[in-house]
Amino acid sequence: MTTPFLTPVMTLPEYLKGSDVDDANRPYIEMFAASSDVMQVLPFENLGGATYDGFRQTGLPNSMGFRGVNQPSTSGAGVLTPFQEATYIVDHDIPVDRAVVRRGGERRRAIEEKGGVARLGELWVNTFLKGDNTQNAKVFNGLQKRAARFGRTLDNSQGTAGGAALSLYQMDYARQNTHEPTHWIVPWAMLSRFIQAARNTQISGFVMQTWDGVGMPKMSYAGLPILFGYEKDLHPPILPFAEVAPAGGAPVTSSIYCVSFKEGGLRGIQLAPIEVKDMGLLEDGITYNTHISWDVGIVDEHQFCFTRLCGLTNAAIVA
Repeated sequence: MTTPFLTPVMTLPEYLKGSDVDDANRPYIEMFAASSDVMQVLPFENLGGATYDGFRQTGLPNSMGFRGVNQPSTSGAGVLTPFQEATYIVDHDIPVDRAVVRRGGERRRAIEEKGGVARLGELWVNTFLKGDNTQNAKVFNGLQKRAARFGRTLDNSQGTAGGAALSLYQMDYARQNTHEPTHWIVPWAMLSRFIQAARNTQISGFVMQTWDGVGMPKMSYAGLPILFGYEKDLHPPILPFAEVAPAGGAPVTSSIYCVSFKEGGLRGIQLAPIEVKDMGLLEDGITYNTHISWDVGIVDEHQFCFTRLCGLTNAAIVA
């Protein structure tokens, strides 16, 4: 067993502000960090080995109490359960024909590289949400798989087959069920539903729409920013309405996640920051190659560092 190498836990944008970033890698990491709103805020921790070995508090001392004068003190410890998280390898080559570069210049190759980084961002976020190591041993378990433990799954539909419209009461309960929450992760298709709710005077005091420094809309609920994955592009949106509600029915529901992105909570782990290396012209004399490599995983350290609210349909939000 290895032990975690204690380094600062930081997001990719925070990492890019440092002086130790390889200048050749910087533009690719910037593209990757910008590939989704999840990647912009998820913190990562560097490891000193291939696994993270931690301890999860699973029980508090149950014998603590008051004592009388001249009586002994109570004693007893809580329960710490060891756990281990592994990292998993992403390796990908982006080949571009020399003739294509000759005709379109380096800009043409840069477009191919940008598309590859965008696809990596999609792969990461989808695995982060839906990864299942029992179905594919090459990937880590995502939030949906991990939510089955520790009472981290709530049913928005309350036993209704086929799901139900998102209830803000159930969102409130999901927030309450999460330790020090920082963000919501919401199906991309629900963005217009939250904007719709912000226009409803019965709801708009709680679903808030604001704008960032460049005029882009930002949504929040109960003081927590809402993440929707990525902007409209060729890749499919996150959290499609293709899940079966807990009470059964057609696969027409999805899930919302209330997460605590922080040290000691939910975060990514990596052996080293993502590396994008220009391999140059290969021996075949035909192909320019760019290689992407990342040894990465996630840790859900606190029992309640996230909550999954499932069984919601793509319908107008209700109070």
